[in-house]
Amino acid sequence: MSGTLNNIYNNVSFALYSHTKALARLQEQMSTGSRINRASDDPSAAYRVLGFNSQEKSLENYIDNLSEVLSTLELSSSTIEGMTSSLVDAKVQLTQIMSGTYSEEGRKRTAEGINSILEHMVLLGNTKYMNQYIFGGGNTTSAPYLAERTNGKITSVTYQGSSDDRDIEVAPGVQTSGFYAGDDIFRSNNRSDAQFLLDSTGAQAGTRTSSVTGYTWLTITQDTDPDKYRLSINDGTDYVTVGKGKGSEVQTLTFIPAPTSGSFTLTFDGQKTGAIQWDEGAAEVEAALEALSDLNESDVAVTGSCTAGSFTITFADTVGNVSELTAGDNTLDGGTTTITEGTTTEGVGETNLAVTDSAGRVLYVNTTGIINTGVDLVSIPGTHDIFNTLITIRDVLKNEKGLSEGQLRTLQDDLSSTLDDVRNLLVQTQVVMGSEIGFLDDLKDSLKNRKYNAEDEATRLQEADIAQIAIDLARREVLYQMSLAVAAKLMSMSLLDFIR
Repeated sequence: MSGTLNNIYNNVSFALYSHTKALARLQEQMSTGSRINRASDDPSAAYRVLGFNSQEKSLENYIDNLSEVLSTLELSSSTIEGMTSSLVDAKVQLTQIMSGTYSEEGRKRTAEGINSILEHMVLLGNTKYMNQYIFGGGNTTSAPYLAERTNGKITSVTYQGSSDDRDIEVAPGVQTSGFYAGDDIFRSNNRSDAQFLLDSTGAQAGTRTSSVTGYTWLTITQDTDPDKYRLSINDGTDYVTVGKGKGSEVQTLTFIPAPTSGSFTLTFDGQKTGAIQWDEGAAEVEAALEALSDLNESDVAVTGSCTAGSFTITFADTVGNVSELTAGDNTLDGGTTTITEGTTTEGVGETNLAVTDSAGRVLYVNTTGIINTGVDLVSIPGTHDIFNTLITIRDVLKNEKGLSEGQLRTLQDDLSSTLDDVRNLLVQTQVVMGSEIGFLDDLKDSLKNRKYNAEDEATRLQEADIAQIAIDLARREVLYQMSLAVAAKLMSMSLLDFIR
């Protein structure tokens, strides 16, 4: 009997507990509007909700990154548009000067206008957004452009930002450049051979690759030694000295027609060789020249022969001023035979003289053709940048180097063309940025749609069906009341009821 009463009690207690627990859960769902308030409510659905919530947070971070990148790119594009407009103004001013309607004073006033544009360009190049420099590439904490000044005027602008763009992940597996490296935007990077624009000194470009960029002023002055020149670039104080006449100079002796007998002599710097026979070869002629007191062994190299019709004589760069050879004591046969001495213009003899400025940049100069002192403007096509170009335009218009009207016109034509080139760089960058902004706008909309879908799916899984809960709640209340009634009936029975 005790076992039966115990079972009845346990069953009634369990039923009441189950109904109470169900009622509490339904009431919680009704009050919160959420079907899942803890993982135990529906483990499978709760796991999926967590996944959707995690995806939503991740997409929200990407959308925030996209918003920042888009704001930065839009500011960069707007800044570049302003710089393009300033370059157009500079081109208009330079074109007016080139028309020849302005006096020297007019050129100087225009130079001041160009200087104002230059100052504005440097300011725009160091634009900041949210305390970050937008044209510093990967380095956004320090100003990308450093302007060096002399007497308050900008004399050079150096890029000191990162050479790499700063990439930001804006979608799973998708990165974009949020901060561009200014050196890739404002300077061309397609180096060509150096061009000496004035060609007034005879200096030419060397064959090695120089490290200078844009425009470089080359100055050639007379050394205290009359047989030497001094070369410097960018108005530097470090000079490279090179001697005149130290080249590998070539002279040619030609026989018309080729002799069949006789002899001749050669005279170098007032010294005469012994008789050279018509059938002697290059080695004998070379030995005869090196026997002279002004020439040493290996100072001269000779090829050819009389019977072949000519000798080629090359003087090494160890020889000082190379005198023109003369031929004499001619007893060669063939009465109409003559000897022609080929000559070369004496130069300073180094084909790749390294001239370095204070920043360590090198210009390789072929000095073999130098004939005058003076200045020349050297252009390195494919390396021009906005700042150096404007500095050069300003300096040319001020004409502090005393150039002639013809030289100024030559330089102004080249500078005008370079202005177009650097402006085209900005236009190309604007096109690229515009395309990138359009792509990122579309990507942002796509990520927003994915985020909304994740939110909807999580809400669908988590949100309670109020109508269904009301029905379930009513049903549970009925069952609960029935359980209470049964429990009351059972618990009111005594031992006598069972005995009967």
